[in-house]
Amino acid sequence: MRQVTQPRPSRLQRSGRVLCVGLALGLIHLTGCSAAVVDDEPSPPTLPPILATPTSGRSLAALGYTHEPADRIWLPFGVTVTYTADQPNTLIAVGEGSEATTVELYLRETLPGLGWTITDQAAGGLLFEMPPWQGAYAQGTDTWALTVRND
Repeated sequence: MRQVTQPRPSRLQRSGRVLCVGLALGLIHLTGCSAAVVDDEPSPPTLPPILATPTSGRSLAALGYTHEPADRIWLPFGVTVTYTADQPNTLIAVGEGSEATTVELYLRETLPGLGWTITDQAAGGLLFEMPPWQGAYAQGTDTWALTVRND
């Protein structure tokens, strides 16, 4: 029976293997590859700074809302909120139609200073965002509604 022998790897092949092993060990060292627990929860996004806190109104947080971004949505003093929803991904405030124009003008004035970008507007409506949050304001003859959502 004839014995088959493998040819010896060339110097270049041996150097390449050493280089690959060295790179792999270096990457393991740099990434801290060990029995670490992997955190599947994404870190919360960093919200832009508040540039101007309104002086003539109250935040939704001051009105009793507990979820984000309740400190970044303000309503004018004296506005009556008739319906609320305060959930981790949605904040809703609804009020009387007689106050709708006051609320709309106030939001147009205060949202940018609180870190929001108004993305669209028309008489009686606003769309605004501060990723990952999106907001909308709409008014009718009998009511106004403000919704902030994080999909």
